[in-house]
Amino acid sequence: MKRGSTRRTWGDANMRAAGAACAAQLPVAGAVAFVLSLDDDTYGAAGGPAIGLACVVLFAPLLLPLLGLLHAAVLTLPACRLGRRAAATRWGRGRGPEWAWSLGCLLPVGAAWAAPFAALGAPFVALALWIAASGVVPALNVAYCRRREERLGRPLRKVWILSGLASLGLCATIVGAAVVATLTGFIKEYEPPRPTTGQLAGVWRGEGGEAELRLYGSGRAELRGCDADAAWKVGVDTVLHRPAVLLEGRGAECGASPAWIIGGTQDDLELFVTSGDPDSPEVEILRRG
Repeated sequence: MKRGSTRRTWGDANMRAAGAACAAQLPVAGAVAFVLSLDDDTYGAAGGPAIGLACVVLFAPLLLPLLGLLHAAVLTLPACRLGRRAAATRWGRGRGPEWAWSLGCLLPVGAAWAAPFAALGAPFVALALWIAASGVVPALNVAYCRRREERLGRPLRKVWILSGLASLGLCATIVGAAVVATLTGFIKEYEPPRPTTGQLAGVWRGEGGEAELRLYGSGRAELRGCDADAAWKVGVDTVLHRPAVLLEGRGAECGASPAWIIGGTQDDLELFVTSGDPDSPEVEILRRG
C-alpha cells in the first residue's frame, strides 16, 4: 500500500486502535475493582459486588465498543494529535518520541474534561489525573499500531478481536487469582465489627455534621427531632442479621429507625440504616462526632 493511501485511512486506524484498547481495559479495571471490594462493607446490598460483576458480564459486549470509541474520540485521539503537533515543532523535534508527547498531552486534555465536573463540586486534580490515566493504554496502542501499520504497509486487522481476547484473559486471571486468594485466606471477605457498649457510647453524626444520635453508657439514647428519650442496647438486626444498636421506648417511635446496623471497622465504627431497593439501597451513615 502506498503511503498516501495509508494516510487516508489513518484516522480510522487510530480510532480502532484507541477504541479497542479502551474497551479492553474497562473490564480489567472492573475486575480489579471487584477484587478490591471483596473486603468492603456492602451496607446491606443484596449480592454485594457479585451483582455488579454479573451486570458487567451481561451488558459489556453491547456497551464496551461504544464506550471505547467515545473515549477515543474525546480523549485519546485529541491527545495524540496534540502530541504529534508538539513533536513536530522546532522546540519538540528531537526531544523524545511522538508517543511520549502524546502521553504528556493526556493531562491537559484530561484537565479540560475535568473542569466542568469540578465546577459542580468534583475534586479537580484527582479527576483530571484519573481521566488522563485512562488514556495511557489507548495512546500506547495507537503508537504501537501505527508502527506496525507502517512496517506492514497496510492497516492492521483483528484489532478488536485481539484486544477482546487479551481483556478476557486478564479478567479471567484476576478473578481466578482472587478466588484462590479468598479460599486460602489471603483475601478475607468483610466481617462487621463487634464493639462493646462502651465503644458505641457517644455522639453520632450524619453527613451534614449534625448530631443525629446520642448514646449514653447508662443505656439511654437521644434522637434528634424526638422529644422523648429512648433506651438502647446492642443486639442483632432481624433483616440483615448483623450486630446493631437497637432502640426501644417512646423515642424510637417518632419516625427514627429502631435499628442502626454496626458497620465500618473496629477502629472506625459506623452506624447505618438502609431504605429502598434491596439490590441498590439508599444508605444513611452516622459516624462518631
